[in-house]
Amino acid sequence: MAAWWGIALLGIALAVWWPIRGRIAARKEQQFMEANPRGADGFIVGAAPYTLSGTRSGAVLLLHGYNDSPQSLLSMARIIHARGWTVHVPALPGHGRTLQAFAASGADQWITAARAELRTLQHTHVDIAVGGLSMGGAIALMLAAETPSVRAVVAFAPYVHASAPLHLFAAVAPLAALRARWVSGGGGRSVRDPVAAAAMIAYRQSTPRLLVQLAHVVHRARAILSAVRQPVLVLQSREDNRIPMASAHEAFARIGSADKTLQWSSGSAHVITVDYGYENVGVAAADWLETRLP
Repeated sequence: MAAWWGIALLGIALAVWWPIRGRIAARKEQQFMEANPRGADGFIVGAAPYTLSGTRSGAVLLLHGYNDSPQSLLSMARIIHARGWTVHVPALPGHGRTLQAFAASGADQWITAARAELRTLQHTHVDIAVGGLSMGGAIALMLAAETPSVRAVVAFAPYVHASAPLHLFAAVAPLAALRARWVSGGGGRSVRDPVAAAAMIAYRQSTPRLLVQLAHVVHRARAILSAVRQPVLVLQSREDNRIPMASAHEAFARIGSADKTLQWSSGSAHVITVDYGYENVGVAAADWLETRLP
């Protein structure tokens, strides 16, 4: 009898809380859109995909990270493009648009879209390198593992970290979703430079389900690291707030390539493509590509 009472009380509590939860979520979504207006193309102003056309035969596909937008790779794209390569930076499904679009996206859509972007770039370029930031770096490694024709991989702080908190949250996501539709990213500041942090076009929040989807990407990327045979450059910050140095070393050791380099930087947090020292990171990537991409 006590159990039935408990279930009844829980049902009543949910019936009261659910509309409140919905209003809180709707308010957050509205506030986000007011602070981040969209253009006629449906993307937040500054967050649209872009292509920088080059004069060399090679091209580079760069993928942004989870919760971010193509804007997070603009400096890297410009530095690489200045060497003559074409650089294409797409927007993964749900990113750079609205919180509702983000909530409706997931791992399969992100990975499928990245594959499609690579195929499209292959129509115009034979020699292609893939790369990306954080989750984008993880997906880039997946693309290389399944596409032998890819020439090289440049991964900026690739998120292939078997994070205990992330996997724990994935396990309790159904319960967390009862409490709130949107949760903060956590993990501390991913950009130390206050000017760069303020300029970032990112959602800065996730749904519990989306964090489960991120965990799926991490798991799938880690599973194929040994199948990556192309030259690989991993650029990582010693002060990364999301990926400990030991985990970065462990993931790097799993990569199957005979030509692989792990290069460390200091002074920045996880988003090394916009944080302090980003210029050095971009130049290091371009220098490394010079001997591996026509």
